[in-house]
Amino acid sequence: MKTSEDPFVVLGLQPTLDVATIKRAYFAALARHPPHQDPQGFGRLRSAYEELTRPGGLAAAYLASPVDVRRLASEARQRFDAALQSASEKAATLRDKEEASAQFLERCSRMQWEEVLRVCGGEGDR
Repeated sequence: MKTSEDPFVVLGLQPTLDVATIKRAYFAALARHPPHQDPQGFGRLRSAYEELTRPGGLAAAYLASPVDVRRLASEARQRFDAALQSASEKAATLRDKEEASAQFLERCSRMQWEEVLRVCGGEGDR
C-alpha cells in the first residue's frame, strides 16, 4: 500500500539509502505508535516502512525526496574539510622543503672545490 506522505518524513528521517537506519527509525517509531494503542499511527508507519523495504522502493523514494542541499553540503564539509586542510598543509610543507633543497643544491653548485673542502671539514691542499 502506497502512502501519500513521504515515507522518510513518516519515519522521522532525512532521506537515506541506509537500510539499517530505516529499520532503527521504524522500530523507534513503533514505540511511539504501538499498534494496539495507535492503530492509525501504526498504519502510517507500517505503510512507510513497507514502501521503503519493497524491491526498488527505497531507491524510488530516495530519488523522489526533496534534496536538502544545505544539509548535504554541511555533511560534506564535516567529512572533508579537515582532510583537505591537512592535505593542503602537508603540500605546503613539502613545497617549502623542495624549495629549500633546490636553494641548497644551487648554492652547492656555485661553490669552488676549496670552499667545499673547507665547509665539509676536508683538507684544502690535495
